[in-house]
Amino acid sequence: MPILEVPNMNMLLRNNYLTNLLLREHYMKFVCCLSLFLLTVQFHICFGQSTAPFDNDTEIALETDWEFYWNELLAPENFNTKVPFTTVTLDNWTTFPLSDTENLPAFGYATYRKTIELPKERPHISLYIPTIYAASKTWINGRLVSEIGTVGNTSEATFHRRFRQIIPLSTEETRFEIVIQVANFYHHKGGIDDALIVGATQKLQKKKSKRVIADMVYIGSLSFIGIFFLLFFLLYWNKDRAVLYFAILCLSLAYMSVSDRYAPLAEIFDSVSWVFLTKIEYVALFLAGLSASLFFYTIFIKFVPKTYKKIIVYGFCMLTALTVLLPAPYFTRFVLPFLVLMMLNLAYVAVIIFKAIASQRHESILMLTSMLLASCIFITHIFIFLGENGNAIIYVNFGYIVTFILLSMLLMTRFANSFHALEKAKIVAQAQQKEIAEKSKELSKVNLELKENVRQLKNYNAELDSFNHIVSHDLKAPLVAMHSLVSFIEEDIDQTVNTEEAKTHFESLKGRISKMYALINGMLEYSRIAQGKKTKETFSINELLLEIIDILNPEKKHFIQIPEKDVEIFTSKVELEHVFLNLISNAIKHCDKEQAIVHISYQKTSDMYTFTVRDNGPGIDKKYHHKIFDMFYQLEEGDKIESTGIGLTIVKKIVSGNDGNIKIDSKDGVGTTISFTWKV
Repeated sequence: MPILEVPNMNMLLRNNYLTNLLLREHYMKFVCCLSLFLLTVQFHICFGQSTAPFDNDTEIALETDWEFYWNELLAPENFNTKVPFTTVTLDNWTTFPLSDTENLPAFGYATYRKTIELPKERPHISLYIPTIYAASKTWINGRLVSEIGTVGNTSEATFHRRFRQIIPLSTEETRFEIVIQVANFYHHKGGIDDALIVGATQKLQKKKSKRVIADMVYIGSLSFIGIFFLLFFLLYWNKDRAVLYFAILCLSLAYMSVSDRYAPLAEIFDSVSWVFLTKIEYVALFLAGLSASLFFYTIFIKFVPKTYKKIIVYGFCMLTALTVLLPAPYFTRFVLPFLVLMMLNLAYVAVIIFKAIASQRHESILMLTSMLLASCIFITHIFIFLGENGNAIIYVNFGYIVTFILLSMLLMTRFANSFHALEKAKIVAQAQQKEIAEKSKELSKVNLELKENVRQLKNYNAELDSFNHIVSHDLKAPLVAMHSLVSFIEEDIDQTVNTEEAKTHFESLKGRISKMYALINGMLEYSRIAQGKKTKETFSINELLLEIIDILNPEKKHFIQIPEKDVEIFTSKVELEHVFLNLISNAIKHCDKEQAIVHISYQKTSDMYTFTVRDNGPGIDKKYHHKIFDMFYQLEEGDKIESTGIGLTIVKKIVSGNDGNIKIDSKDGVGTTISFTWKV
């Protein structure tokens, strides 16, 4: 049986020792590597940057790991025993928690502190500090390098100012401690809400130069366009208010841009309150929105209801009034309502523009093009970080300029159309003027003819007056004499010849002479009515009728009914009396019954009266209705009834002279109804 060999104990111990030693060395290496890694991480946490190579294109955003000291204004030498309120990522400090239930207020003051480490081998670098809400004071490695406004711990002690700045960093140092004091007592935002940037000085300055050039071209272009159209409106074309609104829009945007980025008024008037300057900027913003809306309304006035203008004017006026009247920070919150109003406005504008395009309006195409271009540029400006491309701001401003040039083309197109319309109107006016001149010559000729006719009419009237005088004097006088002579002869013959036949002949002769006398009086009355002047007065209809009845029916033999309801009218009493006197007299005179029954009534319609006279006489056959108003026409033989045949002719003349009409309604044997209208 083989003997089992026992290992050497020393050898076993030695192997165990070597194994443990190797394990310890690996463990130490692991611990060293882990320590080195943690130190690297800690270094990044503490100093924010590695010492990676730094070239001319490198930019470092200092956005995270800032020590934040709330309600403390600390200088670099005061940090030895201070513990930061918190460590923050740069943002509006109202987003920082004050407790579990609330955030920091907008008004207050604080100190920011951050330390960075940069490589030794680097180009000349600078620190870009964006606009801060609101006053700020900056130290770098214990040296005060910038003070914008006055930082204080109260509103009275703080003088607000906001500017961008580029601060060169020392080329001899690699470690930089940045301390920034900030105080805000006017805006609803507070503190540093954008990242500071460390970059090559040449690149930062070049970017700044590009921005300044782009801004100056943009502001200068808007100012030029605004001033041009303002002068164009004031001096040449004030009929189109779209020109004025566009000028105000351009000037308002130009002022906003220069005020927001460079604040020239703050530089010129260094003691002016920043709150006052900010309110001016907000008013300019609202004025730009109002003028843009009114510009659109004027262009598409046929498609937009008037209520749109009222809503827009009241809305922007309310925002402006609140901005002027309310104190800080409340007025600074009106940018959001303004943007909401403008977004709704733009949506409505788009709908109206498409309606206008459907109606084939040329202006709508330019307007739509301008709107789409402006919207794309605005989205690019707002939602794309321009800092990644230094030329982007140039493209954006150039796009805005192109948009306003398109709108300028729209205005000039409207002016050209209006000018062409005026030219056409001028040609038409000249043609009309020529036609009017020709008509004027014709009118002058007609006027001369009228003057001659008037002269002849005056002569005719004079002759007619002379004729009336002859009729009233020279013709009536022989008739009177003949009547008297017949009476004398009748008396002489009566003494010698006493026959009934002779008496009858003499009575007939006197009757014919009396009829001739009445005929002459009727003709004179007709002539007086044709030439007479009307005198109007207010009187009672029933009182007038009663006076006429007393004359025609003194013995109350006949029944004459007047209207139950009396009325007062304003007209010529003499003329209306003559009409009623003639009609009632005819009704009594031509009645074939022992008692004449006459009914008088009226109806009123607006400014016209309709009077009716109805009798119980023998009536008139329809075939004679159009003849009874002719002069000298009589239905009865002249010997039976004493009549001249002029009465109804005079009645028709009087009624026609008062813008009325007269008509007859009668049948043979059933009475007669005569109606006439009378304007009052």
